[in-house]
Amino acid sequence: MLVAEEMSISRAAQRAFVSQQCVSDHIKRMEQNYGVRLFTRKPRFQLTEAGQSMLHSLQKIQAIESSLLDSLAKRAGGMKGSFTMGISASRAQIFLPWVIPEYSRTFPEVEIRFLMNDTVVLAESLRKGNLDLFLGVNTPYGEDLSFTPLCRDELCFMISDGLLKRRFGKEYAHLLAEETDLSQFADIPFIKSYSTSVVNSALKEYLDQRHIDLYSPYQISDTDTQISLCAKGVGAGIGPRMLLSRIHTHNRNCPEEEYIHILPVKNFNKFLQIDLVSLNYIEKPLYVQAFEEMAVRAIQKNYMAGDLVTP
Repeated sequence: MLVAEEMSISRAAQRAFVSQQCVSDHIKRMEQNYGVRLFTRKPRFQLTEAGQSMLHSLQKIQAIESSLLDSLAKRAGGMKGSFTMGISASRAQIFLPWVIPEYSRTFPEVEIRFLMNDTVVLAESLRKGNLDLFLGVNTPYGEDLSFTPLCRDELCFMISDGLLKRRFGKEYAHLLAEETDLSQFADIPFIKSYSTSVVNSALKEYLDQRHIDLYSPYQISDTDTQISLCAKGVGAGIGPRMLLSRIHTHNRNCPEEEYIHILPVKNFNKFLQIDLVSLNYIEKPLYVQAFEEMAVRAIQKNYMAGDLVTP
């Protein structure tokens, strides 16, 4: 390549810090090995067609090698790579838009694959090596697990203005001024999450302790669907404050009867602990550590700072 660039064996030898004879012998061995002439010597020194073909191939190899070295350097420095993260579908819609914009600007060459499922399933997938970390909700403790705390999410009561007025009439305004006593809503249809969900487990424990039996004809864990059914007056529901944040957008442009009230539940002291969970014996690359740090900042900015306070 040096000879082709300089069109001179002597100048190429000087750049390579070897003798002219060494370069000349090397060119001859290449020509003998491939059975072609790479340079013409007379009437002037220049590349043959075969030499041009070899030069183009060597330039491609050089570009590939340069790219490889750059890639390896970025991987060694933690700026390039990939990882798989587990998260529930509902929280993904809220949490990821808080984190990914900043992360993608800082680590544009890191690929993230997301696996959607509930905490119990994600913990099992992590231990099987199918995940690098996951967003856990009330994740059971394990000696093999490492926890990065993000926040505590409270459970709230949601009900449409239309359903509230139909059930309580003139008394509904009084209910909005205090914490919700679920025993007053025992005859109202409830839209509950599946029995395996963390939210449903927390709600069941609360209801059992107070001997409250809610009428729950509908079970679906998708928060968007719960909110849509609630808006239509099909039933009331219980959900994490973080996930109910999208109700604020709904309330800005909805008909009055579809306005959804988000209310605290009386004596409901059961919180959902939100963590990023990984295996404690696995060394995390820089780009995974950075993701965790950005996640903590995003939660503090968008959730802990009070942006999701009920209007």
